[in-house]
Amino acid sequence: MININKQLRKYFILISIISVVFITIVSNLSMNYFFANYIKESRSRDDLKLIQYIEQLYNENEVLDSRSLMNIMHYSYSEGIEVKIKNMNNEIIWESGRPNTMMHGMMSRMMGNRFYPSTKVSYKDYPMMYRGQQVATIVIGRPQSIIGTAEDRNFVYTINGVYIAAFLFSIILASILSLHVSKKFLRPIYRIKENAKLIENEKYKQLLNVETNTLELNDLSLSIKELAEKLEYQDALRKRLTSDIAHELRTPLATLQSHIEAFMDGIWEPTQERLMSIHDEITRLTKLIKDLSDLSKIESEEIKLNMENVNLSALLNNVVDNFEPLFISKDIKIIKDIQHNVEMMGDADRLNQIFINLLSNAYKYTNEKGSVTTKLTEYNGKISIVIEDTGVGIAKEDIVHIFERFYRGDASRSRETGGAGIGLTITKALIEAHDGTIKIESEIGKGTRVSVTFPLLR
Repeated sequence: MININKQLRKYFILISIISVVFITIVSNLSMNYFFANYIKESRSRDDLKLIQYIEQLYNENEVLDSRSLMNIMHYSYSEGIEVKIKNMNNEIIWESGRPNTMMHGMMSRMMGNRFYPSTKVSYKDYPMMYRGQQVATIVIGRPQSIIGTAEDRNFVYTINGVYIAAFLFSIILASILSLHVSKKFLRPIYRIKENAKLIENEKYKQLLNVETNTLELNDLSLSIKELAEKLEYQDALRKRLTSDIAHELRTPLATLQSHIEAFMDGIWEPTQERLMSIHDEITRLTKLIKDLSDLSKIESEEIKLNMENVNLSALLNNVVDNFEPLFISKDIKIIKDIQHNVEMMGDADRLNQIFINLLSNAYKYTNEKGSVTTKLTEYNGKISIVIEDTGVGIAKEDIVHIFERFYRGDASRSRETGGAGIGLTITKALIEAHDGTIKIESEIGKGTRVSVTFPLLR
């Protein structure tokens, strides 16, 4: 394994080397191709000018005298070319200079030899015209390579020297930049790593602050913090759950123990009323264990829904009708506004359990002379169920916790009304298992409105 610092340095240097080498190769290829074409065209134009100049000299005297030939020689040495003149029999009658001639040596000392002995020369023949007829052939020799002269070679050496310097400079710069970039990215990464270690050790409140202007690292840091907050909350919830379960079990068990001990000691007679009290506590324990079992299955996603086409209107009407005697006994007015023949895909037993839990809560927390309204409508591809009561209501600070296990607000969820405080937790889980949502709106002293929405899946 290689740390990120070394990897960044390696990649930076590698990219710099590849870039400089690529530029060097492309530049040299361009020089040898595009620049070579330019030189060839330029030489062709210069050759035509020289031919025109020689023809002009010949036209003036109908012969090339020594002065004219000297001018041509000067021109050839200044341009770094060879000039030969052939007669119509293809015999060389004059050439600008040979290495063994005195004139060539003198001109070399005066002007510098533009040809090197090892330089390959390319010759090209041109007709020399006089009054529309060819009188001779002019041969012009130039270096085959575009860097045949000393100046050209010095230019190429200079350019490649610049590339070498740029190559070395880019490696140094890449090393420096890799250190800077690695520090910029590694510092927050190391902080995030330390925060992960703190979370592992359950030190949720000791997380380090991560400062970075990199979007991805900032998002990662925020995700780590959110994870710590959720884990801290779950840890607190787990501890509270253990305490709540112990408390819920302690009360009925203590009642049972005291009753049985009183029977055993002969203090109490096992009357029908006292046996009913014991039976109620056993029923309460049984219901609590069943609710906990259901909640465990639902939260572990072990629950299996028996999906079928359910007539939700008939199901809800039946549940409300079953509750009607209870509402009448408490002098609570029940109002039904249920649309006919609303159907959906779902588990009838679980949907029945949802409505029973919601109506049970409405019954428990609605005072006498109050009212409970049940409404079912279908619109825009959705099914809406609203159960609204005029009961005691729920405080705003309690609503955000209302679906938590064993949570009961002081005003609206007192132990005197019964229940273990996990009914709404189960209800919410069952609604979400049907891809639905639940929303609770409430105000102390004015009542509670529960809204359930299901997708219309037939």
